[in-house]
Amino acid sequence: MIGYKFNLNTDVIITENNSQKISLIKFSQLSKHKDILHFITTRHGGFSKSPFSSFNLASHVGDKQDDVIKNRELLASYLGISSNSFFYTNQEHGDKVFLINNQNTKKRNIVSSNTIPTSDAMVTADKNRCLLIFVADCVPVLLYDYNKKVIGVVHAGWKGTVSLISQKTVCLMQKHYGCKPQDILCAIGPSIGPCCYEVGKDVIDRVKNTFPLDKESLLSQPDNEKSFFNIWNANRLQLLKCGILEEHIETANLCTYCHHELFFSSRKENKLTGRFAAGIMLRD
Repeated sequence: MIGYKFNLNTDVIITENNSQKISLIKFSQLSKHKDILHFITTRHGGFSKSPFSSFNLASHVGDKQDDVIKNRELLASYLGISSNSFFYTNQEHGDKVFLINNQNTKKRNIVSSNTIPTSDAMVTADKNRCLLIFVADCVPVLLYDYNKKVIGVVHAGWKGTVSLISQKTVCLMQKHYGCKPQDILCAIGPSIGPCCYEVGKDVIDRVKNTFPLDKESLLSQPDNEKSFFNIWNANRLQLLKCGILEEHIETANLCTYCHHELFFSSRKENKLTGRFAAGIMLRD
């Protein structure tokens, strides 16, 4: 096993499984809790061919389904769980949060397919259900209440971010499970960073409307002709507004555009690329 650090908060662990190298991102605070499994994959390892090479885990991007299935099985094998433990959602860049419990899964017939109805975040207190979202520039956010034993995962693109999806996910954890914000640990994973996320007037207007007092999420060039969106900070602000402690929020600070050799980046690769995954699970 080989490890190396990008910053103080994030470890990338490279290990071999069935002659395939898999790279995973893990967070220091979450790693202290042995009752959860968490990870963010990279594009390293796996079976997919260009332009999805090589560890694409999403089935909706045009990759061969057999390769996607083999990649998911490889991930499950490395994690020591069944691929049937993975729960997915039909992501639409919205603000819907789905609660996974026995009542909802039976009602929606999710038991047979493990695919959640259209939403961009999931929350559960059920064990052995690994919540997965797929990203290639959007922000993955992992949430864990170490007191109530509740987990959540968020897919936050710019539309979801300005619609406050991270905040709404925490609110559902509070409303349904009685979670206290001070008990929730948060990890903001790799995505396109403020160094590269140039945005136009439509995004600028929405950001200003949602975060009118925030001076850090929109970074303008001296000529004011370009603005860059700090989507990490925008999601961090939502979490802080919920009452989550600042020291409980870890940010990878890894830009997928800058590190496209390690992560899939939709913008860098003109939208024709794979997706890496963010996942979290309560252990039995």
